[in-house]
Amino acid sequence: MGVRDEQVLVGNGSTQLIHLLARAMNWRRPVVVTPTFSEIANALILNARSAKMAGDSAPLAIQLSPDRGFELRIEDVAHAMENGADAIFIGRPNSPTGSMLSFDAATAIALEGARFNAHCVFDEAFIDFAADARSMVHLIDRAPNVVVLRSLTKIFAIPGLRLGFAVSEARTNTRLREMIEPWSVNAVAERVGLACLDGAAEFNAQTRDLIAVEREYLSRGLGQNPNLRVFPSAANFLMIAARESGAEKFGAFMLRKGIAVRDLRSLPGAGPGLYRVGIRNHDDNRRLVAAARKF
Repeated sequence: MGVRDEQVLVGNGSTQLIHLLARAMNWRRPVVVTPTFSEIANALILNARSAKMAGDSAPLAIQLSPDRGFELRIEDVAHAMENGADAIFIGRPNSPTGSMLSFDAATAIALEGARFNAHCVFDEAFIDFAADARSMVHLIDRAPNVVVLRSLTKIFAIPGLRLGFAVSEARTNTRLREMIEPWSVNAVAERVGLACLDGAAEFNAQTRDLIAVEREYLSRGLGQNPNLRVFPSAANFLMIAARESGAEKFGAFMLRKGIAVRDLRSLPGAGPGLYRVGIRNHDDNRRLVAAARKF
């Protein structure tokens, strides 16, 4: 990745590192682009309550709109910074929407953050599945306000081992290292992670190619049902908006077909009728498409 050892901190999955960031940086006005991974807001709220910060403990939100395909606008982030945001959390690609801020747009936001002395935290847990997998870590020397979260558990399918890492400028990394819990990475996860990284380049490329083909198949197949809207995705999942009426819910319908889909109605920033489906092998995807056509 072209980063120095003193810029990298390995942890017990990116979730531990998110909570560590909230605790160590103690931001006063963090902003989260939503809907996104719920542990980001959870960590910020927990830290605010623990620190007994004045006022509302909830972080502020930049709400992505389905009308714009859940795309983040640079002007919305700039507005937040102009109004005092000292940290912005952005998913690249974002979960559960699958939308992805381009490398150039993310660079512009990071440089704007440096001007306002606001940290830009890019959650890149799913970036290995994206066609353009360039990471924001390459910007850290130019913009020391950038923090990048990465995960090995997604691309290598080892979620139970809990293995992720944060990349930041050396002073931030030292601050995080001083506050992280001891023994945060177990020996099994370390050995498996190193083995995965040995063949990462070829494996990741093959996986990206497979995901790209199946993502297109799944998006096109699900989109043939006029009651389903499929949003563009750069990741290994798709977000769907289902036109639901009465008691007939898409998630319950699919479950009766033996297929579980992620219901997003309780996720802040999402709501009723929104679902996330994973991109699997072709047989599984074909089964999903066939069942969804009957909704």
